[in-house]
Amino acid sequence: MSFPLHRPNLHAADRIAAAILFALFFLPLSHAQTIRPVISEYTAKVAKGSIELVNPGTTPLTVIVEPKSFSVSEKGDIAYRPLDKGIQLKLSAMSFQIPPQQSYFIFYEARADVLPAWFVIYASIGGFRRNSSGMNIRLDLPHTVYILPKRSVEKSEILISELGPTPDKAHLGFRVTNTGPWFGRALSSELTGRSGATQGSGFPIFPHSTRIVEVPCHGNQAATALRLRLRNFKMEEPLSNPAESQACAP
Repeated sequence: MSFPLHRPNLHAADRIAAAILFALFFLPLSHAQTIRPVISEYTAKVAKGSIELVNPGTTPLTVIVEPKSFSVSEKGDIAYRPLDKGIQLKLSAMSFQIPPQQSYFIFYEARADVLPAWFVIYASIGGFRRNSSGMNIRLDLPHTVYILPKRSVEKSEILISELGPTPDKAHLGFRVTNTGPWFGRALSSELTGRSGATQGSGFPIFPHSTRIVEVPCHGNQAATALRLRLRNFKMEEPLSNPAESQACAP
C-alpha cells in the first residue's frame, strides 16, 4: 500500500489536510524530505532552472521524475494530465538515488509554443522504511513552472463579484474573473473594515478563467471591501451590502 500526497481533482483544503496528516504521522519516517523551490516563474522564451531535492535522513531514497500539465477549476481543484505537446521540456535526470544527508539537483530547460504556459514536475520519492502498520510510504513533491510573456494581466481585465457568506459563516465568498488572455497572480487578499483587515491567501489568476475566493471574516469586523494585491497594481472592491459581514461567525 502506498501513501501519495496528491491525487487528481484534489481541492486545496484537502491538500492542506493531507499535508498536515503526513506531518503528524509520517514525517518522523521521511525525515522532512523537501523540494525547492516549489514555484518558479520565467519571463523568457526558454525557461532554464533547477530543482533541489534534499534527503536529510539516514537511508538512500529513490526518485522518479514525471512532468505533467494541469488545469485549475474555479474552486481550486487541480486536474492533472500528460504534458501538453506544445511544451518542450529537457530534464537532466528522470530517475536517480539521493544518498543520506545529501541533496540532488535536477536541471531543466523548457519552452512553449504559446505563452503563457504552465506545468508541474513531480518528484515521486520512495525507499522509506515501512511503518509499524506495514505501509510502503511514497512521497510526491511538486515543482510548478510558469513560462510567461512580459505582459501580465491588467487591472481592467479583472472583475470581482460578491457571493456572500459561506455555509459555515466563517468566510465571505467572491468570484474573481480574468477576462483577458494574460496570466496574473494575486499575491494576497484581505477583507478591510472599520475594525481592521483580515488576511486571506494569494492565488494564480489564469487567462479567461474564474476563481472562487473565500476570505476569513468575523461578525464584529464590519467588513466593507475586498482588497487584492497583484504584482503591478492593487484592487479594492467595495461590498454592496456591508451588513453581510455581520452574518459571519463571531
